[in-house]
Amino acid sequence: MFANIAILCAILILAGAFMWLKPSPRDRHLNTLRTAALTAGFKLDSIRIPDTSIEGRLAEKSSLITLYRLLHRFDKDKSPRFTVQRTTGVSSAFLPDGWKWADQHRPNEAVTQHLHEVLLTLPAAYLVLDAQPDGVGLVWDERGDASALPAIRETLERLIAQLSF
Repeated sequence: MFANIAILCAILILAGAFMWLKPSPRDRHLNTLRTAALTAGFKLDSIRIPDTSIEGRLAEKSSLITLYRLLHRFDKDKSPRFTVQRTTGVSSAFLPDGWKWADQHRPNEAVTQHLHEVLLTLPAAYLVLDAQPDGVGLVWDERGDASALPAIRETLERLIAQLSF
């Protein structure tokens, strides 16, 4: 009898371990979405941004999130470098309400004006916009499926056009 109980416990422990390793529905969704993004020509990177919640600001916390990027080689003299993020706190200077600079880099005045126009048109699901000399990227809430990727591409291509003037 004791041997049967020991075998049953061992089986339950192994089954529990396998269930613990099984990906959650959210993990499966993200895997499918990110695979589709890679297939569609996006480059996926990670970016660290400050936590804009009250607790995050007090503790100076940050989050590591996935950035969907389109590579583009900007002219050296016009290459942008900035990161802006959506916030519920105080907005930054020269940005629309609800947006703040997420790093120390600031573009010139002409780029800031174009950026302001782009930010006003972004859906609420878009959380971060990043521009670097080798391309532009966007962070979104990843709640939709792969059908959202063409809209993200169109937004990033529009940003590239605005920054390449």
